[in-house]
Amino acid sequence: MLKITLFISGGIFPIFSLSLIPTLIHTILEKNYKFSIQLSVYIAILIILHFTIKRIIFPTRQLNTIQGFGAVGISWFLISLYASIPYLFSNVNLTYIDILFETISGLTTTGSSVITDIESIDKSLLIWRSTTQWLGGMGIIVLTITVLPLLGSGGINLFKAESPGPSADRLTPRFQDTARLLWLIYISLTIIETIFLYFSGLSFYDSFNHAFTTLSTGGFSTFSSSVSEFSNLTIFIINIFMFLAGSSFILLLRVLKNKSLKELINSSEFKFYSFIVVSTAAIFLIKTIEISENLLIAINNAFFTSLTLITTTGYTLFDYENWNNNYRIFILGVMFLGGMSGSTAGGLKTVRVIALLKSVRNEIRKIFYPNAIFKIRMSKSIIPERLIESVQTFFILYVAIFVLGTFGISLSSNLLGNPLSFEAILGGVASAMNNVGPGLAELGPINNYFYIDQGSKLILSLLMIVGRLEIFPIAILFYRKTWKS
Repeated sequence: MLKITLFISGGIFPIFSLSLIPTLIHTILEKNYKFSIQLSVYIAILIILHFTIKRIIFPTRQLNTIQGFGAVGISWFLISLYASIPYLFSNVNLTYIDILFETISGLTTTGSSVITDIESIDKSLLIWRSTTQWLGGMGIIVLTITVLPLLGSGGINLFKAESPGPSADRLTPRFQDTARLLWLIYISLTIIETIFLYFSGLSFYDSFNHAFTTLSTGGFSTFSSSVSEFSNLTIFIINIFMFLAGSSFILLLRVLKNKSLKELINSSEFKFYSFIVVSTAAIFLIKTIEISENLLIAINNAFFTSLTLITTTGYTLFDYENWNNNYRIFILGVMFLGGMSGSTAGGLKTVRVIALLKSVRNEIRKIFYPNAIFKIRMSKSIIPERLIESVQTFFILYVAIFVLGTFGISLSSNLLGNPLSFEAILGGVASAMNNVGPGLAELGPINNYFYIDQGSKLILSLLMIVGRLEIFPIAILFYRKTWKS
């Protein structure tokens, strides 16, 4: 297992090297030569390590499912260490635990931050901060296997472990081609959004960063006020791309491939996802009408609030801590939904919500018709019983981890720091597990995670990874057979 993980890490190094280039270019343009030299040396070390590992280690077998899930679980902890190095080169005044928290928050596209004054941070470092979210959005492991055909068909097991949602479909016979297509549309949408944001009035620097953190549903901003100072046109553009980021990229590719919207119309998950976005926006509209200049702006703001929560992007437009309890409870519930399977969003995912709701409906039906056999259908296809059991197991584990995480944060904050309110603890754990970013109360949209204790930061960091990988790749590390294989 460790040999495979090291091999995969070696494959990630060139990706990290390439992703550091925008940051390196900006350090040179800003004449921050010390930072640029340090990054250049780091890039050189990564490339040397890549070729060294490639020469020494070569897996003799293709990955099975256990190895795929286990390797992804371990790799994400190592990736977090690699990605934290540029922070150490900068002049950012943070402890290493704070840096690790910020890095993991980026890679898992959570968007929780310990930086209290973003405008004071080196702009080059903020590019890397946004880049970590962009890489984590589609998944570093998925990107890696597009350039690691050496793993053969075993690559699909990495994709299953890394890709959000209970299924990993192919569009082409070769999985590497499917992964490349996914990255092609991801990169294309990022470029398009950057252009749109630029012409909406943002600088190229801000457009670039916000495109990275929108398509990844990450939510890091280059402003301490997040996007609250942006124009209505800019918010509208961000709304469109948040909606697309919360949709299945496989489904979007099928629409483009067939040049027809029929795929969207026939997708039960897309229709449910669209329904919850619109219905949630309608609920928020009641509030945004009170605080907006006119109806069009209120509608735009309502959809923004709906999308930033459902897609788990986590941008901040309003301080919803000033809203009444009913809205805050509703916001806590919305945090759990998430986007579609195969999107960059976090949360439970709409496909699981649909499966759970239909499973409950069937159990009620069996009370009235005990001898009947009911099948759960989605998009006119029958969902296998094995998949339903997997979803139910996931939900049980999810609730158990949520309870343990809540207890852990409560214990840590009481013993090591200032005790948090129960609302803040619930919001923080929900935000971390669902990769949302802002929480509630002391961890609300205009507050920060800097002031919580170091133990809570480590627990939340672990919960971010568990949520991003959707439990199983981490849970499988506690299974003895994983290490034997």
